[in-house]
Amino acid sequence: METPPPPPPQQQHFLFVTNPMQGHVNPARRLAAAVAACNPDARVTFSTAVSGHRRMFPSLARPDDEAVDAAGVLHVPYSDGFDDGFSSSTHGTGTYKARAFAAGHATLSAAVSRLAARGHPVTRIVYTFLVPWVPGVARAHGVPAALFWIQPAAVLAVYYRYFHGHAAALAACANGGGEDPGAVCLPGMPPLPPEALPSIVSITSPEHRHHLLLDLLRDLFQSLDEHRPMVLVNTFDALEHDALRAVPELEVAAVGPVVPAAGDAPPSSADLLHRQDAEAAAAVMEWLDAKTARSVVYVSFGSVLSLSERQEEEMRRGLDATGRPYLWVARKKAAGDGGGGASPADGGGARGLVVEWCDQVRVLSHPAVGCFVTHCGWNSTLESVARGVPMVAVPQWTDQPTVAWLVEARMGAGARARVDGEGVVERGELRRCVEAVMGDGEAARGVRERSERWSELAGEAVAPGGTSERNLRAFASAG
Repeated sequence: METPPPPPPQQQHFLFVTNPMQGHVNPARRLAAAVAACNPDARVTFSTAVSGHRRMFPSLARPDDEAVDAAGVLHVPYSDGFDDGFSSSTHGTGTYKARAFAAGHATLSAAVSRLAARGHPVTRIVYTFLVPWVPGVARAHGVPAALFWIQPAAVLAVYYRYFHGHAAALAACANGGGEDPGAVCLPGMPPLPPEALPSIVSITSPEHRHHLLLDLLRDLFQSLDEHRPMVLVNTFDALEHDALRAVPELEVAAVGPVVPAAGDAPPSSADLLHRQDAEAAAAVMEWLDAKTARSVVYVSFGSVLSLSERQEEEMRRGLDATGRPYLWVARKKAAGDGGGGASPADGGGARGLVVEWCDQVRVLSHPAVGCFVTHCGWNSTLESVARGVPMVAVPQWTDQPTVAWLVEARMGAGARARVDGEGVVERGELRRCVEAVMGDGEAARGVRERSERWSELAGEAVAPGGTSERNLRAFASAG
């Protein structure tokens, strides 16, 4: 009697899960695309909360219907209990965690079961940090999980130490107290001054408006201790060599920068949550095409931050004072035209252009752009690093102060703007910083040269055989 042939190996199936914020959805989708490229035989599915899913696919008959994007990736939403979107002002923060955790666990678990029933069982779940309940779903289905850390490795190390015995020292340093308010020393890290610390470690009261985020991070790190998932970090070894090794208690691997390549077609480079019509997008590129090389100041503070009226005014006057053309991505309040297209900036004349949204990767890739005035969101920063564009760092909260420290003090690829007593970057300070990276002096030339070198190192990391590419390929093949 012949021995029957062995069953075919199970197809690897990666399920990526994130909360519905743009800054989490975009890098997670890009990592999903990178895993699919490394392992074409694998199946990739993506899941975010219904509120984000319906914005990504607004033409669905029902907001929780499944959808397939242009790359062929199946999108299966889960419910976090706030299908119309969560608002702290409307819903408060007291019940968010219990409601989101219970609804998320139940609906994502049901989605995993549906996929298995179709003959496509999930073999690995990858999640971002604001859905710390996901490893519980993975364990319930006997599936290994991996955390995709979408902030710097330095922030991962700081948070890990905060929740493992260093909370008092970090809070004291961040708030200007303690024995040595000048810096805090953590295992495996260089001395960190207060301005290098993520804002969350300064929270000492449950009444703080961002205490919910601290609470979610505490749950995340408790989950890391319990489940010990692999941690994939959106960074690269040359940039954060020490920080990547500062937490030996965790299995950490750099897989970045996870940013779209120049010229990538949608959906890898397209923002599914914010769109610009083709005519407006063309107008931006035509405007840039008319400018000389490295002459334009590009300004964007991401999709979450809303500038105060005074900061808007100081920003506008500071940009005018540079005497350079500028492209400013602002909300309607700042743009002032109530529309989604491009319009001349108030007071900027022909020199300034204000838009509500643009394809940031295309803009940063344009030879006319000479610097990026940024809030230091990690996605935006890595996009700038990958394109070799010097930065003016204007950090606001969470990981952004640490990112600004990396840009200025560790990379030498930008200048950090200092704020006044009201937390506003005044016009003269903005002008100073722009000249520090775009001027004719030796120091500015050095910033530009270092920016170009970091771009080369970032490219080497993700190129075939690079440190990040090897890590990603190993993860994609292991399943």
